[in-house]
Amino acid sequence: MTRLKLLLTATVAMMAAPSLAADAPPASGALTLALGGDMIGPYQPLAQADKQGFAPIAALLSQSDLAIANFEGSSFALASFNGSASAETGGGYPVIPPENAALLAGMGLHLVSKANNHATDWGYEGLTATFTTLRERRITFAGAGRTIEEAAAPAYVATPHGTVALISVASTFTPMAVAGKPVERGGRSFDRPGINALHVHQVRLVTPAQLSAMRVAAGPVAIATPEHSDELRLGDQLFRAAPQAGTIWEADPADVARLMGAIREARSKARVVVLAIHAHETAGDVDDMPPAPFEPLVLHRANEAPSPDEPQPAAFLQPLFHQAVEAGADVVLRSGPHVIGGMELYRGRPIFYGLGSLFFGFGGQRSYKAPGGQIKSFPDGWFRTIVPVLRFDAKGRRSIQIHPAAIRSSHDAADGLPERPSATESQAILAEFQRQSAVWGTKLMVNAATAEITLPD
Repeated sequence: MTRLKLLLTATVAMMAAPSLAADAPPASGALTLALGGDMIGPYQPLAQADKQGFAPIAALLSQSDLAIANFEGSSFALASFNGSASAETGGGYPVIPPENAALLAGMGLHLVSKANNHATDWGYEGLTATFTTLRERRITFAGAGRTIEEAAAPAYVATPHGTVALISVASTFTPMAVAGKPVERGGRSFDRPGINALHVHQVRLVTPAQLSAMRVAAGPVAIATPEHSDELRLGDQLFRAAPQAGTIWEADPADVARLMGAIREARSKARVVVLAIHAHETAGDVDDMPPAPFEPLVLHRANEAPSPDEPQPAAFLQPLFHQAVEAGADVVLRSGPHVIGGMELYRGRPIFYGLGSLFFGFGGQRSYKAPGGQIKSFPDGWFRTIVPVLRFDAKGRRSIQIHPAAIRSSHDAADGLPERPSATESQAILAEFQRQSAVWGTKLMVNAATAEITLPD
């Protein structure tokens, strides 16, 4: 056991359970955070699972002051649920049993992001039932609420070594999932539940001559953009005249401003501020699962964006993440793609472009059928992941340990659980993370079981 692990073990042995209040105790001592990616499960009864293989990963969560992950899907008792399944989903109807949520909370998972494309798979009833499940299990969530004000607000968890704030947002979502302002009717106020959404669009750049030809060819199908004569909209796709052809991404300025405001608010109240974004959009544009006839493109893209296994993010994400750090974020986490992305250091703050999945349960299946009938096969990369552990010491110094994990795909109760990989697979996972991080100019020290980096003060 390394000196750092011994220090972490000795420290957390004296820790009390984190409180859920925003009024933080004074920041003192070393604060450790364990980070996980998407929680696609666990769906099997976790209490019955052979958790021996999962134990080392569970220890990373429980031996930290706080563990954070993306709570994908819903959580309620199906037998007593009186709601309905929604026509708009993120690709299915995942439900994590409430008893599993309780067990995960017992392992230290007390703070989760809820802005993702599966938030309203079971309608607003399923979303609000999930709120109840999480609150009753002492799991604080960010990124969803009964109104846009609730969904956009930072969530806080106070630990003995300082308060951690989480802001959660999604750029990949179904239309019905967007939270809004309350609606006043008949002397009553009605909530608009949903998630904190970051609206983005992909802009295809074409020459002026091409745009003119497209406008003639599209005829009445074209959607007018009178405020921008150099643009043409066809369905969900926006085309713009430019000197050279290409593709860019743009985010809604109002959504960005709201997001940065939440980060600045959290900065004034917390020792550590974390931004989590659920963004399936990548730098690739190959749709390996094209939409079925009459399948709305916006719902198709909420299920899976083109080039889902491309580790490089869509171009709008890096500027957004840099802006978030400038506003006060200490850590930025991207979830959505189920493959590992790299890590960038910007102003000494880590930006994780893809953590993969913390859990990924499909009953031993290596493929699934999408709502439109398309078949998606799962590559091996979907079953490899990382669990970073961040340490903020009393003198302001910060360090990161990257722990590799392999996700079990089986027909037993341990399906979807992360395990400590073999030595060979561990090195392969770390090498991939090292390679992806080098793209962002980040150098890691890789040893037999982990990768490490000390951040500049």
